[in-house]
Amino acid sequence: MNKHIFQTMIKQAFFFLLLILILFSSCSRPLQETTYMYGIQSDSIYPDGPIPDEYEVRINDQLYIQVISDDKENAVFLNLNPVDKMGGSGNMELITYIVDENGDIYFLLLGKIHVVGYTVKEIREILQSEVDRYLENTSVFVKLVNRYITILGEVENPGQHKMDKSRLSIFEAIGTAGDITDWGQYMAVKLIRETPDGKLVADIDLTNPDLINSPYYYILPNDVLYVSLNGKVLGNKFISVLQPIYLTLSIITTALLVYGLFK
Repeated sequence: MNKHIFQTMIKQAFFFLLLILILFSSCSRPLQETTYMYGIQSDSIYPDGPIPDEYEVRINDQLYIQVISDDKENAVFLNLNPVDKMGGSGNMELITYIVDENGDIYFLLLGKIHVVGYTVKEIREILQSEVDRYLENTSVFVKLVNRYITILGEVENPGQHKMDKSRLSIFEAIGTAGDITDWGQYMAVKLIRETPDGKLVADIDLTNPDLINSPYYYILPNDVLYVSLNGKVLGNKFISVLQPIYLTLSIITTALLVYGLFK
């Protein structure tokens, strides 16, 4: 092989490698765009931000209701299942009252009870006052069963996720979905929340330290989070960003081997 031709090939390969490195360095994102609450001060106490209103029951929600009495036999007619047969949480979720299209539940012998627009605590108080008309020394237990949030887009495990608490921080919520992927947009996460006035859509910047004091720091049941694809990502996101570099190095190595054989 002509030495001049080989040197030209080597120069072209190195130029191609340099071009690839420049391209990917320009496509890479600064640290502040991929760091939660970038720049927040450590070892500091931040006052609590606004706490969202308690969740108000809506149509199609599922409520688990149990009346507990000193005399179990007296409370049997008010329960879908006996207290001593309640079992685990799986059984509890199956035996529920579903809020109908009018916002009511039919609570066995007590009849129709309107529950939409009330918190779980308020519903418990309403039912307790009704039960007290029939039985003494009772306690009413109410639980919202369908506590789920939906997380879509660029997270490791998109879909519907169960809430173990009445509210989660937005970071706990994203954690249930396995965190944001390498292609997710930290600075433009959308929150969709149903309110009495309609559907609220808010843009959330996860890199902003002020998020800790935001009214959207806490996520409520039935909230939807959407993490969009970062606009700076080029090409097929399932191809490793190092693959073009590996290809260039392979070309250079092959050229050197060929040159060693023919020089």
